Amino acid sequence: MIELEVAPKGAKTPAAPRPWALEKLPPFPAVATRLMHVLAKDDVNISEVGRIIAAEPVFATRVLQMANSPLFALRRQVKTIGDAVVLLGLERIKVITMTRAVGDFVGPVLKVESLRKCWQHSLAGAMLAEKLARSCQMGVDVAYLAGLLRDIGRLALLVKFPGPYANLLVVASDNSFDLMATERDLFDIDHCHAGAWLMEDMQFPEELCQAVARHHETPSGPFDLVQLIRVADRMSDALGFGVLAEFRGPTWDEVLAQLPDLSRARFQHNPEELKLELTAKIESWK
Repeated sequence: MIELEVAPKGAKTPAAPRPWALEKLPPFPAVATRLMHVLAKDDVNISEVGRIIAAEPVFATRVLQMANSPLFALRRQVKTIGDAVVLLGLERIKVITMTRAVGDFVGPVLKVESLRKCWQHSLAGAMLAEKLARSCQMGVDVAYLAGLLRDIGRLALLVKFPGPYANLLVVASDNSFDLMATERDLFDIDHCHAGAWLMEDMQFPEELCQAVARHHETPSGPFDLVQLIRVADRMSDALGFGVLAEFRGPTWDEVLAQLPDLSRARFQHNPEELKLELTAKIESWK
């Protein structure tokens, strides 16, 4: 069972049984599980966070490589895990570590181009959510995590069933099938419901669970994290980072129209320049 974070005391477990498509998933990196457990505490011990990461030398090296990569574009080089924890802060360490851990989880299937596009779609959405959060004056790190994890259900399905999921993408693209309906036909569950089950099972914060479960729903009510992630998801499609080869996503102007007026005025990004920036960062992934 994937475990990204240990549940707080008294937390409920999912009432629904585990869907068959999510049974016997490959394990998530254990160091990430331990780290999320510590970072979930109210009284986080910074030294303990550093010790947990440093105790896994290979993972620690990869975390440092990621911290210094173009993906995060830090202003100064971070040379040790201790420096990273102190200089970047606990929330940023959580973001970097989770990116590394989810990337390692899907790593075995990234040689398949269509499946690699799914991972790139997740990365693009995370970076766009971060930029949108600044314009919307919302939590940047929470938005990034929600954007990264929004398709955790899809990533779990393609890791468990790489061949069938790659075929699903081809069939859906060639025949203009609805992707979520095609997922339900093949797996009896779509990636939003799969992600919602996993997030509830791992007992993530409710706001992240809602973003994963509802980011494809028609928006209603005040602009919140769910709607921000929906915009980030559609923006990644508009910039050409969609998961389906022949999918015609929304236009840039159509996506921007979904932002509140003031947030849209603050979001001063040229789409062509933004696509080049995201492409360069995604291509730096190792």
